[in-house]
Amino acid sequence: MAFKLKKVLKSRILRGFLYPLVLFFALIYLIPLPEKITAPQYSTVIKDRNGKVLRVYLSKDGMRRIFVPLDKIDPLLIKTTIVYEDRFYYYHPGFNPVSILKAAYIDLKNRKIISGASTIPMQLARIAEPKPRTIPSKLIEIFRAIQFTLRLGKKKTLELYLNLAPYGGNIEGVGAASLSYFGKLPEKLLPGEIAFLVSLPQSPSLRMPGRKQRKDARDKVLKRMLKHKLITKKEYKKAFEIPAPEKKRKFPFFAPHICDYAKKLYPEKKEIVLSIDFNIQKKCERILKTYKYHFLLNGATNSSVIVIDNRNSKVVAAIGSLNYFDKKNSGQVIGFTAYRSPGSALKPFLYALALQKGVITTESLIEDAPYNLNGFSPKNFSGKWHGLIKAEDALSFSLNMPFAILLRRTGYEEFVNLLYKGGVKGLLDKDQYGLAIITGGMETRLIDLTNLYSALARRGIFIPWSILKDEKAKKGKPLLRYGACYLTLKALKKRGRPDAPELKNFVFPEGDIYWKTGTSWGRRDAWSLGFKNRYTVGVWVGNFDGKGASGIVGSNLASPVMFDIIKAIDKTNEKLNWEWKGIADTEEVEVCKFSGFRPNGNCPETKRVLTVKGVNPYYLCKFHKKVLLEKKTGKLACPEKSYKEGELEEKTILVFPPLVSLIMHRGFMPQYPKNCGISSPKGSVRIVSPTPDTTIVIPKGVNFSKTIPLQATTSTKDGTIYWFVNDKFIGQTKSEEKIFITPKTDRLKIVAVDSSSSLAKTIIKIKRE
Repeated sequence: MAFKLKKVLKSRILRGFLYPLVLFFALIYLIPLPEKITAPQYSTVIKDRNGKVLRVYLSKDGMRRIFVPLDKIDPLLIKTTIVYEDRFYYYHPGFNPVSILKAAYIDLKNRKIISGASTIPMQLARIAEPKPRTIPSKLIEIFRAIQFTLRLGKKKTLELYLNLAPYGGNIEGVGAASLSYFGKLPEKLLPGEIAFLVSLPQSPSLRMPGRKQRKDARDKVLKRMLKHKLITKKEYKKAFEIPAPEKKRKFPFFAPHICDYAKKLYPEKKEIVLSIDFNIQKKCERILKTYKYHFLLNGATNSSVIVIDNRNSKVVAAIGSLNYFDKKNSGQVIGFTAYRSPGSALKPFLYALALQKGVITTESLIEDAPYNLNGFSPKNFSGKWHGLIKAEDALSFSLNMPFAILLRRTGYEEFVNLLYKGGVKGLLDKDQYGLAIITGGMETRLIDLTNLYSALARRGIFIPWSILKDEKAKKGKPLLRYGACYLTLKALKKRGRPDAPELKNFVFPEGDIYWKTGTSWGRRDAWSLGFKNRYTVGVWVGNFDGKGASGIVGSNLASPVMFDIIKAIDKTNEKLNWEWKGIADTEEVEVCKFSGFRPNGNCPETKRVLTVKGVNPYYLCKFHKKVLLEKKTGKLACPEKSYKEGELEEKTILVFPPLVSLIMHRGFMPQYPKNCGISSPKGSVRIVSPTPDTTIVIPKGVNFSKTIPLQATTSTKDGTIYWFVNDKFIGQTKSEEKIFITPKTDRLKIVAVDSSSSLAKTIIKIKRE
């Protein structure tokens, strides 16, 4: 009987102990952890490639709270925290029973709460779920402390405590505190700095910078550090030489636009390490700032800069505007991602493509005359026409009409596809731009266009740009052949170019620089893009509201900035490391000495020029023609007339399109004799007004009579008539349409030319009363 009673008692005691224990542990794992533990709201921290903090954004709850892994926190700070806050941290299950009993005795003796006996896990519980200091609250803290210890482990619990503990104001976590009070992350700190940080969480409002207790609290921690032999006596004494911080430091605020852009691209990341190089970024910002008043004097209020490392297409500097805080001029716009008209900046890529296809050689002559290309009639920036110009010079001079013609011959679709493969896209569908794309008709972004130029610096190999340090560079894709790039760069490295008169006295960086400018229609956007061996620099200047000004010109505003940046960040004079490959991908071919095209059999002289290897120009020279002429008159031999022996001669002459001939004053096709009876089958042009060979009187004081109407008719299908006055192109009309001019001289030579090359001219005199 006694044995049975003993067995029953033992069983009841076991059940009374075991069941609650099982229930307790079940609750440990069944009750969810606090949200602040499972999903803490950390600030987004953005760093440069070398780990320098550029920007710290507020967390969603308005705190500065930077997550720092335990292995990135100074080991001395970790040891000091444990010694000061919870000496037996690694030995208790989350709470310290001895400390609790001791604290209870002291509190009962003094009849008020003096000691809380809180361990680090208990403090973490109070941070995660703030509650009044009562016995039930303390029991909950103990439960949570055990829960954290069992479910998270010692290391993770300590890491969370150091990252969530209060350090004064809206500063939480040792990372934000160290940055705010000492201007650095807590990876390597001085003993005095560590002591100050460790002292804060117990009473941050009384011990933070500027408070009276800050020094006493720090000194108390230092004594504890010395007592437990965490520091030497020498370190202890030296720590007192450094005063406790008087005030908070401003949080880092560098490269704000690229930081905003990175946060927008990667909203889930709490630490973003950019490819930005802080030193290069600051150099660019300083240089850009010096041009602010030059911009303002020329009607521009903003500018953006991108610098790309040619080795891997990593962005190493990015400026979005002149002043991030300039609300009046939309300073927070991320300018390098804004779509703007690039003006002529796409021309090098069409030139390279045309060379690669054999449409031209570098020496090929292209028309530069006031043509109407299905409604598109671009003028040159200078307002002058050259008639004919070498392709290489057309690129160096940045002429518009030659490149519109070149785009038609090379192929619009193929060119646009090249741009898209190179990461340059507009806002519209690719087939919406037409020939205007080559003069700035397709808006693009500075970051994309700079990267396309970087592909030229890499012998035509395109790599998508990246702003992240550790993002693996994607495999490069060939856009253009080495030879085409090499020949294109020969034109881009010329200095003293007519398209950049403002740079006549500019001190260029040493060595070869390959560069191009762009100015959009209406002078709304000024661009300059250039590179040396290591970096490609893109600069845009203008107004974010699209307002134009006469001074907003690429060579005037953007180029000086671009050159100064290249001088500051790339002082080497090394040639492009692939230049020999470019040379190896070229060969000499025979072309007409005059036109640069394939000889047509009538070309009297030839020469050899470099082309892309294996690519022969497929256009024949169209300027040299063999004609039969009357020796005496120089007119074309009339088919209806009989000639005696010796009266005719065969000659090879240069014949240009009529508009080109008028501009160059040569290259006209000889006419048939007047009595030949042969007229042009294509059409004829006739001047209706003014009456040929007349004198026009302009009365004094009559304003409307100061202009003269020009009118002509033609039988050509398109009805287009081009007008020249005193050898200067003044405009175009349709058949019977009028154009008005104001005479500036007393003698006017008026010429009308239609699209069939038919020509009419007259000379009138002006008499002013």
